[in-house]
Amino acid sequence: MAAEELGSVGKAPAGDILVNKKAYVVIMVQPAPGAPDGFEERYNAYWDAVDTQVSQLEAKAGTVSRIFAEGVIGRGDDATLMVQQTNPGAHRVVRQRLSAGAVFEDLEETDLFGQVLDWGRCLQMGLISQTVVSEIQQKYTEVAEKRTQHMQQRLTDGIQDTEAALILTSDPNLILPEGVEKFIVSPPELDELERWVQQANEAIRQQMAEEQARAQQGGAAPGGESAGGGSNTDSGLWTPG
Repeated sequence: MAAEELGSVGKAPAGDILVNKKAYVVIMVQPAPGAPDGFEERYNAYWDAVDTQVSQLEAKAGTVSRIFAEGVIGRGDDATLMVQQTNPGAHRVVRQRLSAGAVFEDLEETDLFGQVLDWGRCLQMGLISQTVVSEIQQKYTEVAEKRTQHMQQRLTDGIQDTEAALILTSDPNLILPEGVEKFIVSPPELDELERWVQQANEAIRQQMAEEQARAQQGGAAPGGESAGGGSNTDSGLWTPG
């Protein structure tokens, strides 16, 4: 079933929505310690907007009964603690639903999740042999498919009739099990944050290009500093976690 926009939820017969299985899909924006000024403000604004939109959905389509989070290992208190330690914005949204009676379910299988991360790291190493790259790519694809199948099964088993689930994921195109109605929570604050990241990276590109030009002309400041006195970055472009 095609994803519904928040504003169109009220157009369907209320009875149909309330008796269906539902999933409120939220993009898991991660915090970024050390990010340029302006990120944290937009990060917090995004999660505040998510909280508001999920509350609006709950009022129209049903209160969240179960929570699933991509990249989170375990369930219950273990899962809640992991989110609290790694993503305070997401934790605010989760905590409110848990206090209202929702249950934090497990979505990931530990070994499959670890394999996806490790094979992915291998692909980013800049390997020389195309044979090795192809072998790693095949392994990555195989385990990624198994992970997807596992998550699909967890959602199938975990979301009961008439229930609403909150799903935190990095993939807005997440395919849900048959019979689960999908509502994408996408406040304008997400677009604003993405635009800000693009602009921040463009500013870094411009700064790096200017510093490279000065270096080629023999005008680089001592110690790798820019003419304005700011220190140069070691890793190039900044991206949020």
